[in-house]
Amino acid sequence: MSTSGKPISDLTVFKYCLGGLNERALLLREMATSASDRELLEFAHQVALYSGCSHHRHQIRMARNLIAEGTKVWSSIARNNHLVHWESVMYEIEEPFINIARSSTRSLNKQDFELLRRLAGCQEYMAQENFEKMWCWLYPVALTLSKDSINALWNSGSPKWIEGFITKEEAEFSLQGPSGLQEPGTFVLRFPTSRSWPHPDSGTLIVTYVGSDCIIHHRLLTLDSLYSSGEEEMNAKSLQDMLLAEPELSRLARIIRSH
Repeated sequence: MSTSGKPISDLTVFKYCLGGLNERALLLREMATSASDRELLEFAHQVALYSGCSHHRHQIRMARNLIAEGTKVWSSIARNNHLVHWESVMYEIEEPFINIARSSTRSLNKQDFELLRRLAGCQEYMAQENFEKMWCWLYPVALTLSKDSINALWNSGSPKWIEGFITKEEAEFSLQGPSGLQEPGTFVLRFPTSRSWPHPDSGTLIVTYVGSDCIIHHRLLTLDSLYSSGEEEMNAKSLQDMLLAEPELSRLARIIRSH
């Protein structure tokens, strides 16, 4: 197989398909600096074909921009320092997030930053390694939020479809009522905190809901149509309508923070 005259070996494709997240990230970082856009697209197509998972395609496509934007943001934050105070990171990370997510009416709140710090694995100070851990989670989320259908959910205030970055535990806690679980059909939307780039589910929304069996379920939403052409996105049915059309989903729960 070849792209713009430069072959991509089967070995490279299968190495990515069979590798762990760290191996995939290293391979994509190398390719992002040496391969052309066309070669990356061809590589994404081949990986999706041989792995049987189309979600890999989106993670590979975003690689070049994720790395370039992350390098630029860290450089702006660090200013040649090895460690940066977390308060400075909070101040600096807000603007690029807003720009990528295309959200002029909503930014990150205190609870969002608390989750980001836990994902980064840092305390009072942040190193580049911590920043990259956080960025590999935040960038795919911001990219998802930039899509028209998701952007409308993120910016919605009444009702507030996506209240912020929450954990699985906080989502489940929010579905608990005074005397047990809330009514079947009650749900919340969240981003999986255990999925960072280049995991195929990175940046994808999960709906956590009380099923008709009175058990809490977690279902990954398929957002493939949002990553394809603009025409398909414009013709896509409203995500709100699609969710509420599901027989197991009927009303939003209010997020209750566990801390």
